[in-house]
Amino acid sequence: MLQLNIAFLWHMHQPLYLDPTRDRFAMPWVRLHAVKAYSDMIVCLDSRPEAKVTFNLVPSLLFQIQSYIQGKTDDFLELSRRPAIELSPSDQEFILTHFFSCQWPTMVEPHKRYLQLLELRGRDFGPSYTSQVRKKFTTQDYLDLQVWFNLAWIGFSSKKHPLISSLFQKGQLFSEEEKMELLDFHLELMKGLISRYSSKWIEGQIEISTSPFYHPILPLLIDTDFGKRPRPEARLPLRFTCPEDAGTQLDKGRRYCKDILGKTPVGLWPSEGSVAPELIPLIEDAGFSWTATDEAILFNSLEKIEHQSLFQPYRVEINGCGTDMVFRHHKLSDLIGFVYQKNHPQAAITDFVSRLKKICNGLQGMDRSPFVAIILDGENPWEYYQDGGESFLTGLYDAIITEPMLELVTIGQYLKDHPPTCTLPGLYTGSWINHDFGIWIGGQDENRAWETLGRARKAVDNAGKQENITEEAVNVAMESIYAAEGSDWFWWYGDQFETDYAYGFDHLFRTHLKKVYNSLNVTVPDELLSPIRAPKPATPTTEPTCFIHPQIDGCVSYYWEWRGAGSLTLGSLGGAMHSGASSLAEIAYGFDLESLYLRIDPKEGSFDAWEPDLGLRINISSKAIITIELVPNRFIDLLNEKIRIFKNGKALVSSETGVKCAVNELAEVAIPFVLLDSDPKDELTFHIETIKNKLVRDRWPREGYIVLHAPDEDFERRLWLV
Repeated sequence: MLQLNIAFLWHMHQPLYLDPTRDRFAMPWVRLHAVKAYSDMIVCLDSRPEAKVTFNLVPSLLFQIQSYIQGKTDDFLELSRRPAIELSPSDQEFILTHFFSCQWPTMVEPHKRYLQLLELRGRDFGPSYTSQVRKKFTTQDYLDLQVWFNLAWIGFSSKKHPLISSLFQKGQLFSEEEKMELLDFHLELMKGLISRYSSKWIEGQIEISTSPFYHPILPLLIDTDFGKRPRPEARLPLRFTCPEDAGTQLDKGRRYCKDILGKTPVGLWPSEGSVAPELIPLIEDAGFSWTATDEAILFNSLEKIEHQSLFQPYRVEINGCGTDMVFRHHKLSDLIGFVYQKNHPQAAITDFVSRLKKICNGLQGMDRSPFVAIILDGENPWEYYQDGGESFLTGLYDAIITEPMLELVTIGQYLKDHPPTCTLPGLYTGSWINHDFGIWIGGQDENRAWETLGRARKAVDNAGKQENITEEAVNVAMESIYAAEGSDWFWWYGDQFETDYAYGFDHLFRTHLKKVYNSLNVTVPDELLSPIRAPKPATPTTEPTCFIHPQIDGCVSYYWEWRGAGSLTLGSLGGAMHSGASSLAEIAYGFDLESLYLRIDPKEGSFDAWEPDLGLRINISSKAIITIELVPNRFIDLLNEKIRIFKNGKALVSSETGVKCAVNELAEVAIPFVLLDSDPKDELTFHIETIKNKLVRDRWPREGYIVLHAPDEDFERRLWLV
């Protein structure tokens, strides 16, 4: 009976967090993943020598780990080290904002004291109120929070260590000495990390593959116009074409791995599985013998979806150059990355193994040893598993090892024993996400970033032709170019993903490009002095189509009352600053010539179901800034001043503003344009928040604002003409 050869490739990657102007890491995620997943993933193999797996270690990740070992630090680590009694108000606000940055259900809520601190701060937390909240925390609270943030990230493989187990057991009232011991433990763990992987590789239990040094999207470095191949309709930036940079990133990455790990990788996971025919000669020139990408690339290359074709490697030959190529099983990989975290570990293991056995049974007629590649993120999924993934991961390895139908292999060893017998007729251009490059190019901010990168790259080329520019200066500038070519900047410029650190990534990207110009003694362009990622208007569900004249009574008085209004359906555009259910269902907005009208619908169908003292804050900006605050289930009317109205920060007498407001089954508000100092065609923006105890709970839209324009008499006529 044929065995199914199973090749796990765990991809380990973090963006380059090093701020070159300060020689310090702006974010702590390399360190925190190092003490969690990077340690757990290698340690759990110690007692399972039969478990053969492949790890893809990105060179810029190895560089950052090495930098910590050599003494570099990060902003979060420095604030963790600072004695709690010496924390300044700004230090305290930073800690309150950032030291709950982890998955709350698995990393905060299981720990009584950490959860207490979260509740003391508030689950939904906005920057406007950090100054009030920080005064609620005692020195001991801050110290405990410093410890818990760094303790919660410790992985399962270290929890039996005497120091770590004692801290988890103690839980609170930590001392400064205990905190420093914990932080020292982080660094000691990092010091032994690379050697653990290197030793396992030399022993043959694992294989290490790699990626281009700074994790760029290689086809887009070769030519950004390649973005149109999988998406002809894509709107692309001014053309960027630097195939020599793609080659350098590959060669530089492979050589760095050899220097750090003591052995040269032969396998390549091109960043985000991104490939193109023009990349194959560069892969061969860099010395790689095998490459991995996604199944969608295979099916598009074959021009047909034939699932049995997935379970073997292929040879790709382009212009006399070639590489062996394996293709990721999308479904199996995503089950581990996104689905099994929600299930009992044993049920997940049983399901996964049964899927593998079903595949094996269906391939018994093959004339070669069948193979499946399971390729996924090796760091982020485990934050979502209740025990950091220990039960699932170790149980899965054990189940596969003991199943006669299944065999764990490294990709390189399998290809050595079973080289490909089929050659692809061509190679599709695309990535593992939607088999295109839409995540990294095509959006307004992404394209602007590519164009600023292109101008900086040309500045280096021009400087290289000048006699007064040294070779060293050009080399320093090019290193900053290579860093700015990394995929992560463009990932976060897109609209598809959200992070609380989006502007931090924007700052780092621009900092690398500023360093290019500074290295060449050239004036930094103005375009790099302000964020590329600007606050954006949100897209409403519907736009206003005609004037409306609603009765402000807190009810839907008649069917057509709000017909013609714009709307924002909150189920789709969401608003919770952190995870949690939305308390509103929809916001409708419209106008006549005199007033702006807002209607706010609660999710439960009535404000009676709202928690006590949960308030609404409406923020409207035009020539004047108007803020309206009310508590729906305590609302009476304007005459009783249960509503507060501010203009440009100054409190007004509500009954004298012309504002009308009513709350019943829903909330309705009318705001005169004269209060906003608005003239016809002036732009207005608004967003709405829920507040409790002066803290922001939710915000709609999640980022940005809704944009509209004060109407003139021709508003409806113009729409009819359109």
